[in-house]
Amino acid sequence: MPVSQENMRSALGEITQDSKIQEAKYAQIITTQEQRDEAAMPERLMIYPRQLVTFPNHPFYIRDDEDMSKLKESIMNSGIRTPVEVIRTEEKNERGEDTFYIVAGHRRTHVARQIFPEDHRLEVRIHNMSMDEAIVAMTESNLLTRENILPCERGNALRMEVEARERISNPNNEKYTKNVKTRDLLGETYNMTGRNVQRYIRLSYLIPELQTLIDDNKIGMVTGVELSYLTAKEQRDVWDEMELTAFEHYPNKAQAVAMRKLSKAGTLDMDAVVDIMEVDKPNQIEHVRYVPRKEDLLEQIPAYLKPEEWKDKDFTDFIGKAIAFYASSLQEQHAQEIADRMQEANRNRKPWERSI
Repeated sequence: MPVSQENMRSALGEITQDSKIQEAKYAQIITTQEQRDEAAMPERLMIYPRQLVTFPNHPFYIRDDEDMSKLKESIMNSGIRTPVEVIRTEEKNERGEDTFYIVAGHRRTHVARQIFPEDHRLEVRIHNMSMDEAIVAMTESNLLTRENILPCERGNALRMEVEARERISNPNNEKYTKNVKTRDLLGETYNMTGRNVQRYIRLSYLIPELQTLIDDNKIGMVTGVELSYLTAKEQRDVWDEMELTAFEHYPNKAQAVAMRKLSKAGTLDMDAVVDIMEVDKPNQIEHVRYVPRKEDLLEQIPAYLKPEEWKDKDFTDFIGKAIAFYASSLQEQHAQEIADRMQEANRNRKPWERSI
């Protein structure tokens, strides 16, 4: 026969009267699992959009693009069917209303502010979690559901999540070796390798101007990773050189590698940046078109590659790729020679003449 709540309270009377801790234990005993689950559920409220605040250092852009137009059309037809996920900021706005950080729902909030009147309310779910737990929830919700994420958006988000997870697992901030497994864990979550996670994270170390060039596909991601190892001042020098030349030249991988080498040696100044950036890249050199005879090309193919199987193949694409590869290797070699020459010149200077 189940024990009634009255009998349970009587049996635990003296204990619960003397201790708040014991009272909490008593409450846990007499409530059902269903009641406890319901108490742990996020609180739901109807609030004004003005009470919603962008999550601190939110890594994702709010773009009025085609996807946003589709979302706007959907909300105009059906309303916002999914509550916005939030946490409390513990601050009030200019009207004295409670404010909330958006964990998931920035785009929905953006549309709501555009199409709904000021007195329209949105449903939110208020989560009881720490800021680091909220960072993990925010980055996961976006990385798993958003389409067309730009490289630096992804990199900034992954860095935030890695750092938040490491703070959660190391709350006392003790000295410890960087947890590479965290990157591998995120790689499994987002269908990437841990190494690719690290590459994206490196992009977050670029100055905002260079991040924009990465996201605009003006600079390749691999080049961006190399540039991320430069100091902020050195990156600013690279940006200034591009700006001074009206963005006629963008650095490529070979140039970025050369600059990284000089940066590591402490000799990358503005003059070095200019010298390296002025090296002509293969796609900036005027090409002379020459199509050799197929018979001559077949004679150059080694026997182990079975020349007879190449007789019916089109060599045009193959030749173009071979020349581009060779030109790229020469350009990389040239950039490396410049870096080596500058290092040698710096070593031969008097100590007070050397770059700092």
